[in-house]
Amino acid sequence: MLRKIAILATGTVGGVVAVVAYHPPQLHAVNAVGVATNTGTTTTTSSGVASASPSGTTGKTGASGKGAGTPSVPAASGKSGVFAGNTANTQWGPVQVQITVTNGKITKVSALQYPNGDQRSKSIAQQSIPYLIQQTIATQSSNVAGVSGASYTSDGWRRSLASAIAKAGI
Repeated sequence: MLRKIAILATGTVGGVVAVVAYHPPQLHAVNAVGVATNTGTTTTTSSGVASASPSGTTGKTGASGKGAGTPSVPAASGKSGVFAGNTANTQWGPVQVQITVTNGKITKVSALQYPNGDQRSKSIAQQSIPYLIQQTIATQSSNVAGVSGASYTSDGWRRSLASAIAKAGI
């Protein structure tokens, strides 16, 4: 009996230590309108919609090819403009994406509409939209992975983004 108590106590102490030692990944700071922002890439418009543009690209410069941190000069060819995707209706509300294309590359993304009819939808949007924006800029396509826990928003994002990309012709 005493042995069972010792094993139980040791397991409990080990579990408590593991929980206390765990450090979850840090979420981005939340601004005054409640949309998470990522320093250097995500901004929030006066309407509270998150948008992002790359904070800089690296490219090779000089004969040695070393120049990390130096902005590369994009080719002067390619389409440019601002394109709003079709509104994608989801179970929790509409999602509409707007992209800014410069020389055939997506340089800025924003959410014109997103589910916000209730507190849970607002919370999910606050956490997922910045990640969807980052994924869009990184992939340069509508093939974004999405965000776990925001399946409907992610699906609507992909559909609206695909129509914006089609309108841009990239």
